Amino acid sequence: MLTKLRPMSYKAYRSLPIFGPIVDDFIAWSHHCGYALNSLKFQLGHLLNLAQFFQPRGLRSWKELTQESLQEARRKLTFKNPDIGGTIRQVQRFLEQVHGISLPVVQPPTRMESELNRYSTYLHQVCGLAPDTITHQRQGARLFLEFIDYEKSNRALVQLNRQKIEDFIAFRAKTCNRRSLQGVISCLRSFLRFQHAEGVLSAPLHQGIDAARVYALEQLPRAIPWTQVQALLRSMDRHQTNGLRDYTLIYLLAAYGLRRSEVVDLTLDDINWTHQTLRVPQRKTRQTLMLPLTDEAGDLLQNYLRKGRPRTDLRYLFLRQRAPAGRLAASAVNTILKRRIQCSGLPLEPIGPHCLRHSFAVQLLRQGVSIKTVGDTLGHRSISSTSVYLRLSIDDLRAVGLALPQPATAMALLPSGWEKRIPHLKAQANQSRPSSSRFHSGWAAALQRYLEVKQSLGRHYANEKRTLLHWDDFLFHHQIQPTGWSGEPFHLWTRTIHHLCPRVRRGWMLIVRNFLLFYARDHAGIFVPELAAFPNASAPRPPRLVSEKEMARVLATSLQLKPSPWNPLRAETIRIALILLFCCGLRRGELLRLRLNHFDTKENLLRIHETKFHKSRLVPLSDSVGRELRKFVALRGQRQFLHEEDCFLIGRRNHSTRSRDYQGAQLSWHWRHLCLASGVVDERGCPPRIHDLRHSFAACALERWYALGEEVQSKLAHLATYLGHVNAASTHYYLQLTPQLREAASQRFHQRFMPMFLKGGKA
Repeated sequence: MLTKLRPMSYKAYRSLPIFGPIVDDFIAWSHHCGYALNSLKFQLGHLLNLAQFFQPRGLRSWKELTQESLQEARRKLTFKNPDIGGTIRQVQRFLEQVHGISLPVVQPPTRMESELNRYSTYLHQVCGLAPDTITHQRQGARLFLEFIDYEKSNRALVQLNRQKIEDFIAFRAKTCNRRSLQGVISCLRSFLRFQHAEGVLSAPLHQGIDAARVYALEQLPRAIPWTQVQALLRSMDRHQTNGLRDYTLIYLLAAYGLRRSEVVDLTLDDINWTHQTLRVPQRKTRQTLMLPLTDEAGDLLQNYLRKGRPRTDLRYLFLRQRAPAGRLAASAVNTILKRRIQCSGLPLEPIGPHCLRHSFAVQLLRQGVSIKTVGDTLGHRSISSTSVYLRLSIDDLRAVGLALPQPATAMALLPSGWEKRIPHLKAQANQSRPSSSRFHSGWAAALQRYLEVKQSLGRHYANEKRTLLHWDDFLFHHQIQPTGWSGEPFHLWTRTIHHLCPRVRRGWMLIVRNFLLFYARDHAGIFVPELAAFPNASAPRPPRLVSEKEMARVLATSLQLKPSPWNPLRAETIRIALILLFCCGLRRGELLRLRLNHFDTKENLLRIHETKFHKSRLVPLSDSVGRELRKFVALRGQRQFLHEEDCFLIGRRNHSTRSRDYQGAQLSWHWRHLCLASGVVDERGCPPRIHDLRHSFAACALERWYALGEEVQSKLAHLATYLGHVNAASTHYYLQLTPQLREAASQRFHQRFMPMFLKGGKA
């Protein structure tokens, strides 16, 4: 090969100092790796430059090369010739793969590197972690050691305390979201656990690190319409080699819902042409998935293997187009998809390969494929993993929403003073507000530190702060210092909140107890109250379900509300708010946080963002509710309401967009007034709570499914998704056995099983 490249000067290259004895082997190996002839010529020139660089420095043989010498050459030569860095890396790989020589490290490792090497050995030999996981854990430990200046002080780990750990978490929280911060804390715990097991740390500091709160199903799966997936495939040019490879790769991602790691791990041996199957080794679950090889996929793979895949000894299905030849990297799949979207000219936002997996799952659900079959196709081990994609099944979820109740006769509004008609079961004492918004007792520094730690982990802790301020006021007025804290002051404080119901009182006591547990980490012997002494939470108040006829009367009565100077559309605003609460089962806070850009007029749905437990979801509307909401939005524009996209949907005219226009108490006040005027009360004469509309929505949905003859058990997953629950178990709290449901379930049982009894137990 060398004589072919340089027929006139090949002898000069063979006589090069240092690299002359291996130049023939190096060029032949590079050619086998897929480098073009022009690239090989450039590499010969780079070898000449490297020989001229190393010879004045005393090197006589390629066996004397070290990692430091190559790094020095890369650092000094790439300034004038940037391409020489690739040749230097190629030389290092050649020596490792062909001659089996790992270049030695002349300089001794630093204190930090020695500690990280010791930690990596522990993770590999004791914990048995995968190489990628060890690299991730090592990087997390490196960031922590750099933060505590371990390189400068060899006692930085021995003198480590909780305050330093909390400072590191707060520092990382500035640039990490809650999910990333969870990984940071996991790496930190593992490293500190290792140090404690080795005897470096005397105290188990890893046990006192709180985790960042991350909830399931926080973010919506991202998917694009199937028509756009097909348009993307049609837009790709398959006449060129790389175009045919990219088309085949993206087709497998979309048509089989493969992960990017799965598609790059496919080999020629995974295709069984005889049995027409495709074997997919799943790296995530460490299982093998067998999928049918369709005729379209088989024809496409045959065309790619004949015209698009280079001839090589490698068995991987998808290979790099550029040298060195090898398997396509998983990150390259993102680059390919991004480039193909840009070339297509389609109005698509940048997406990742996993988005095609979501689109595939949603397409199967819309075609009526069962959740179990979709999960088996995707390789899920649990049906809960597949239920995530129900959140994007718009058509199925739209069938859950209720239609607008039929018009009814409006009732007369009550005169002022109507609040006195509501019977109070228990007189509530006025709750004294904290005298200050800051802590001012002897516990102030510890309380402030506790809040900062919790808030750095992504928690709001607004309610907890109000409770702790109330407790801090008690400590300040009674002059109770941390040294004098005992059980008697705690019991004395509990008497000041005796007017609260048992459930709320127990919650307040738990907040104080959690702080005392935090404080006890550094102060042994501090009194911490026992949970057994706390009051038992009272049973939740049963909901007063509102029927569709009753809701129709309330909606008709709401139109009699008079306009106000700050809201000329008060009647229409309250009416649309109650419609969304009843027909969509929204929480009150979700309704009040809705903005104009959360209403998708094209898809006729609401986008709920960052609701309870930081979750987001789609709420498709029924046709009648969608029409009412569009009329309300149009009426807002006609009355010159503030019409920017980030304006609150339930708002006032020309009001600031920074704060909510309606508060929960105002909406509840209108709701109680309308219920009393419409005669919607319970047996005690009290109007339903506004949250009872969410219970009523669930009950009405079940009644409708029974009336339509639907399989109610299979619909519970859709109802849970519509309400924003992780699974159907959370939805059972809202399923009340009404007389209508009891009658419908009884009739369904008799229709299905009575023939079995009449035939003597034979179906």
